[in-house]
Amino acid sequence: MASMNAIPFLSPARRVRLGAATACLAVVALGGGCSLIPTPLPDLTRYYVLSSSEAPAATARSTAAPVVNLASLEVPGYLRTTRNLVIRSAGNEVTFVDGARWGEALDVGLARVLRETLVREGGASRVVQPPVAAAVTALNPWELRVQVLSCEGRRRPDGGWGVAFSARYEWVRPGAAGPVSGSGVFTAEERGWEGRDHGELARLLSEAVQGLGREIAERMGSVP
Repeated sequence: MASMNAIPFLSPARRVRLGAATACLAVVALGGGCSLIPTPLPDLTRYYVLSSSEAPAATARSTAAPVVNLASLEVPGYLRTTRNLVIRSAGNEVTFVDGARWGEALDVGLARVLRETLVREGGASRVVQPPVAAAVTALNPWELRVQVLSCEGRRRPDGGWGVAFSARYEWVRPGAAGPVSGSGVFTAEERGWEGRDHGELARLLSEAVQGLGREIAERMGSVP
């Protein structure tokens, strides 16, 4: 018969756990507290927005510029379904950058900068979007549609870093003699950045969107 005073056998692992629990209880008893929950790590995510120039660009045609209905602005699915900034590398590979996110949906930011640029550059007196556009039909607004083809950082074959932005656009001007239309494809000039400063990437993409707006304003402004 086993002795009533026999000490039960404890495996080494159970001894370690028991020792830790005993130490924790001792600290609690002394008023120091003890937590087995790990300390949460700080969120290092940075958020960016597209921006437009603050400088006005007064033009001779700005006072007579038309109302423009930005009927649609489409972005590719891989940009629409994420808030992360995107880097495209060789071939069809894209990387969603951890810790670098847009502060708003990309299509919202693109439309905002495009609207501001069109007005600033004299291509439009006002830019509206659905459903507001339905309220200005009496003003015979021009209709503008934009399809963004790329809006991301790029890892070049030589190992350097660049910016890729391009878009297809088309516009229609109503008229008594029939509508006048135009279209084009805009590709931003290649710009380099150092690959780690995502604020710089956001700035360069902002400048690219403004370049698109300037080209559209100039094309529409050249219509007699």
